[in-house]
Amino acid sequence: MSRSDLDRLRDAREFAHHARDNAGGLPADILANARQPLHAALYDLVVIGETLGKVSAEVKSVGPEIEWRQISNLRNILVHSYWQVDLETIADVIRNRLDPLVTELDKLIAFVERNTK
Repeated sequence: MSRSDLDRLRDAREFAHHARDNAGGLPADILANARQPLHAALYDLVVIGETLGKVSAEVKSVGPEIEWRQISNLRNILVHSYWQVDLETIADVIRNRLDPLVTELDKLIAFVERNTK
């Protein structure tokens, strides 16, 4: 069963909240030793990258502020090059990039909702 763009955007927003709740505010050195929050947050980031990577080009064009390629690239590193994951980068993404992403997703979700009724 395929998911709609709206479903995918909502999923990404939900998992961004989860990642922030699971590991938000933890510096890389603490995150490295906090296995459960780390693994939960990494999973959340993978889901964000997977779901946003499958949003249609049409919807992506309405959200140019979202770093679509970087999000997908992070997902690919986490899945395919997991041994090369830089926890400083992960901590930075969780601490500094998820809230702005959620803000942009909220705008995009509202736009898609208005235009699909």
